[in-house]
Amino acid sequence: MKYHYFYHSSENKPFDAWIDARDRNEAYLLLRKKGIKPYKLIGRNPIAWRRWTAIAVLACALVATYAWIALKPSPATPPAPDGFVRHQLYGDIGVIENGIANGWSACGLDEGEAYLAQFAQPGRHVPLGKKSSVVAPAVEKCLERKLEPVEGELTEYRQLKQIVESMKSELRQYKADGGTTAAYISRLHERQRQEAAYYNAAQQELESAKGKMSEDRLTALWAAKNAELRAIGLPMLKEPSED
Repeated sequence: MKYHYFYHSSENKPFDAWIDARDRNEAYLLLRKKGIKPYKLIGRNPIAWRRWTAIAVLACALVATYAWIALKPSPATPPAPDGFVRHQLYGDIGVIENGIANGWSACGLDEGEAYLAQFAQPGRHVPLGKKSSVVAPAVEKCLERKLEPVEGELTEYRQLKQIVESMKSELRQYKADGGTTAAYISRLHERQRQEAAYYNAAQQELESAKGKMSEDRLTALWAAKNAELRAIGLPMLKEPSED
């Protein structure tokens, strides 16, 4: 199995690489022997795929149900354009958290783009703040330009710009379908609430299952829940054995 790991160098610079290991425990062991302490390790233990076929089907069905019930717009609301994918920012956690705390000021965002950047990551709580109608003009104005990458800038900044540009494209299509910018902003808040509630429900279900299921069944539930979350762009739940 290949595992993608992220760590900081002795100079506190972010790095990432891959390592081959039989499972996550061996991956951590091999990295420790190299003197590397990863802050993130992506990849899961080998599984019995034949036994998991039903789980994968169930996960897909649950994702489809969520997408239809939770995100299906009302008849009066234009749908979001096809192909808009929600996903998390990945990279140096410190850079990401600092960017969020400072409104991504280092990315050269204008007022409207900085507002949209609050919704860049699925499920993150965004305070209501000003009314949608008040912030709408600034968001409208930001549609007039395109964010461009800057040579040498951090990968996390490039990701953030790409996500904001995707949201701007989504808004343009939303308006073309008859919606308003204020209504789109309201939908952003509602979408964040739905995503947060969905993540919390998955987390609570996994927690309540601990001590009630065998290790195999608990791991199967964990993978099924993560399949649902991954499809929505939400962060993954910790593997039960990591707690």
